[in-house]
Amino acid sequence: MVIKRCFAHKVSHFMGGKLWNPMMKFATKDIVYVFVEMESGEFGVGEVWSAYGTPETLVYIVNNDISPLVAGESPHDIEHIRKKVYRIAPLGGIAGLMLNALSGVDIALWDLRGKLLGLPLNKLLGAYSESAYTYASGGLYGKDKGLDELAAEVKGFVDDGFTGVKMKIGGLSIAEDAERVAVVREAIGPDTRLMVDSLHAYDVAQAMKAADAIREHDIYWFESPVALEDMAGHGVINTSSGIHVSANESLSGIYQFKHLMEHRGAEFIHFDLSVCGGITEAIKIAAMAESEGLKCTVHAASGVNLFAASIHFAASIPNCDSVEYHFVHQWLSENQPEALMHEGPWVKPLDSPGIGTSFLTPDFIETVAAKEALKRQG
Repeated sequence: MVIKRCFAHKVSHFMGGKLWNPMMKFATKDIVYVFVEMESGEFGVGEVWSAYGTPETLVYIVNNDISPLVAGESPHDIEHIRKKVYRIAPLGGIAGLMLNALSGVDIALWDLRGKLLGLPLNKLLGAYSESAYTYASGGLYGKDKGLDELAAEVKGFVDDGFTGVKMKIGGLSIAEDAERVAVVREAIGPDTRLMVDSLHAYDVAQAMKAADAIREHDIYWFESPVALEDMAGHGVINTSSGIHVSANESLSGIYQFKHLMEHRGAEFIHFDLSVCGGITEAIKIAAMAESEGLKCTVHAASGVNLFAASIHFAASIPNCDSVEYHFVHQWLSENQPEALMHEGPWVKPLDSPGIGTSFLTPDFIETVAAKEALKRQG
């Protein structure tokens, strides 16, 4: 019972450019789906958010560099497969683009293992809890979206049962964003968690000024305050600003997170399964965070497959603070609506084998990719 092949498809989801964050305007959302297929026909699927290069590059790496190393292997020998991939690099270590691509393969392998063993992913990982706490993620900048519209948006999250809300800052002046934060706090009330995310928009001095401007509004965390590679700067903000830091969804590999923790750069270790190295790497990162007395929070801002996998993972570790429930990036959720069902802020893992997003087949993704291409042409 061995793997026949591993392959990837890119889909560009048309979003229209009406919303943006400090880093980008969302004209399209590029997602790469990775499939690992058995000789007997069973397959697993992983979803990759392209954090380090173009999605076309990720597809090429999976199809040309990683796939020959996966074919012929047992789907249960995930660490063995990963070690083979690591050997692609001359010095036996990978990060960034290669680890980003491996993330999708790793998620697909875990999905496949669950299907072959007839176990939901959280049970396969060793279930710790029956559900995962999620917070409502939104508060982006938008066309014709003023303070009243922002307030109505976040109040809607609370009315829907969420007890935590995250919004973006860093795209306007510090004074303007401080006004937005004040409006959001007023709208959600004093008892709701309020988190801000600047997507690395500031340098250390600016981040400290931003923290000074918003601290009075009881900020639960300040996410990605300074440049991704500035671990020391994260440490300054985390230990001196009076607001805990959450970092960093775009880091890849346990050693980057180790570097972050060595600088005490975050109180909330924030990673994305589709970027950090997959579920296998996330297990190690979460364990290292636990050894330092730190909580984990899982980034999920792509499609429903990644969200469902993130809920499974979160429910399997003892030190999980939260999972991002994104109200902009939940693509294809209409095909698996039960993945998003929540009781207040709590979401249960899907109870079918693997990740549970059974509708995601290679044929389905090819069809969707063709439809999205027509949307862009229109």
